[in-house]
Amino acid sequence: MRTTFLFLAGCFCLMSCVHKGGDGPRPLPQPIFRSDVSIWVDYVNNLEALSPKELKNEYDRLKRIKDPSWDDELRLSLANNVQSLKAHNYQKASEILGAATGRIQGNSDLKAWLRLYGQQVGALVQLDKELAEEKRQRTELEKKLKALSDIERDISERSKKTDIARP
Repeated sequence: MRTTFLFLAGCFCLMSCVHKGGDGPRPLPQPIFRSDVSIWVDYVNNLEALSPKELKNEYDRLKRIKDPSWDDELRLSLANNVQSLKAHNYQKASEILGAATGRIQGNSDLKAWLRLYGQQVGALVQLDKELAEEKRQRTELEKKLKALSDIERDISERSKKTDIARP
């Protein structure tokens, strides 16, 4: 976001330097093109900035819409997705994004962005599975270490008893 701002500020500075001619009024700057993708990215960034309560309120508001359009359904999906990501339910978030991507008609840029976003969430799903496996292995190793420690303690106690029993 900062680099975009810096880029735009630089462009405006260059435009003002290039058009210093005194012959006639300066034309108004052309509006900056905003694609559907940038609008949706901004929406997701805004959702991520919300508190959990505000996010739930937005999600509930979107759920109450009667006869939602495709963009209302996409907003609902993205709000649900952000809630799932904040709750670390990456599998659910991945499923939501897959369903949302399937509902988009046309607009290949938006579909491409949703697929890319879905791939990132898919990577989180994979990392979550790997983390769960590592936790399971750690627990198993801790149990084995405890068992070895218990065996070592028993051997040490037996050794002491036999040393006491010997004259």
